Amino acid sequence: MQINNYSLLELTVGQTEQFEVLVRPEDIDVFSEMSGDHSPLHTDEAFAKKRGFPGRVAHGLFLGALVSRLIGNQLPGANGILQSLEMSFRKPLIPPKKLIVKGTIASISQGTGQITVDVHFTDEEAVLLATAKAKSIVRES
Repeated sequence: MQINNYSLLELTVGQTEQFEVLVRPEDIDVFSEMSGDHSPLHTDEAFAKKRGFPGRVAHGLFLGALVSRLIGNQLPGANGILQSLEMSFRKPLIPPKKLIVKGTIASISQGTGQITVDVHFTDEEAVLLATAKAKSIVRES
């Protein structure tokens, strides 16, 4: 896996990075164990279906973890330190599903070394599942 190493001066407003990930039911099981969130909406297919969903729903912060991946590996990469995250969930992520995570730099502060990245989560049919606004400090050696 390649990890970008952008400096603040190499970043531009409008710059984008993206990756795809196949979210599988097993990923939701692992996230349940890691987070301790064992809500039946995430772990019990029958429960989720009784609530009107077609299957188990991925945790919202599973998507948040993918923002961490975007910041730490790609935009800005190794020099990035996630500072804050605001998310909005529009449609549930029901695995298995291919997810496209795309980040676009919305602003850069040379004075503070902070960038703001707008993140969109879409599925393979380009349906918007969630959005996020992440702020990252860019620290260089």
